[in-house]
Amino acid sequence: MEPEAMFTTSEFSRVSGLSIDMLHLLRQQEVLIAARPSDDDDAAAYDPSQLPIAQAIYHLGQIEIPLERMKSLLTQNVGKIDLATLLSSRERPSEPAKRTEQVAPQIADQPTTEALREFEDIEERKVGRLLVAGIRMRGKYRECGRAYGKISWQYGRQLCGPAMMLHYDKEFKQDDADFEACFPIRQGESQKGIEVHELDGGRLVSLVHRGPYETLAGSYDRLLRYVRERHVGYVLPTRECYVKGPGWLFRGNPEKYVTELQILVA
Repeated sequence: MEPEAMFTTSEFSRVSGLSIDMLHLLRQQEVLIAARPSDDDDAAAYDPSQLPIAQAIYHLGQIEIPLERMKSLLTQNVGKIDLATLLSSRERPSEPAKRTEQVAPQIADQPTTEALREFEDIEERKVGRLLVAGIRMRGKYRECGRAYGKISWQYGRQLCGPAMMLHYDKEFKQDDADFEACFPIRQGESQKGIEVHELDGGRLVSLVHRGPYETLAGSYDRLLRYVRERHVGYVLPTRECYVKGPGWLFRGNPEKYVTELQILVA
């Protein structure tokens, strides 16, 4: 495969759900080594064919499989990574394990290398500048809930679109992510820790993802592949628009969540 089709370390982190620190550890332990290795993250590159292995590692980690045991499982299954089988090999049942089992069939059904060439559901359109009210945060993505509540309370009737999250990191980060929880608004001024500002307009590439947030990585995979093959680059922040998600009181059915992933291309 040509180098242009490969993922940079930060992009591979985003599509796999593994932090860059974890990718470094996996490389040191010879569990997962970049197809084009380098001590420089900007120079190292991963082949799309390595994504199923990375996804398996992510979900094995979620059920607390030790790294050495993980390495053994992957070695035994080399060439035929079956995530459902790997997850069934866990050494002890637990509540997190049950949650991961529910996700496993969906991950196994994520696009293969051949299917990644099919981009029919990816759209491009021109968008204007968008006024948003947001709270920029550093921490875990799941901590965004209180920010959405604060924004909706302060701006109420001025809200004019679904909740969004802006990602200022190219890579996936587990604990120290730089992101902004925001809502589009008709008008308003910054107040009480909430910044009102405009997002740039331009050429937007988007993909509508249907299903749980745990399966977003497969959609990011296809979207970034598309952008890399057709554009010279993209600009941060990338955007997630939660068209349909959990309600204020009830979580709802994650299978029915609708998330539009958006990337402004250079």
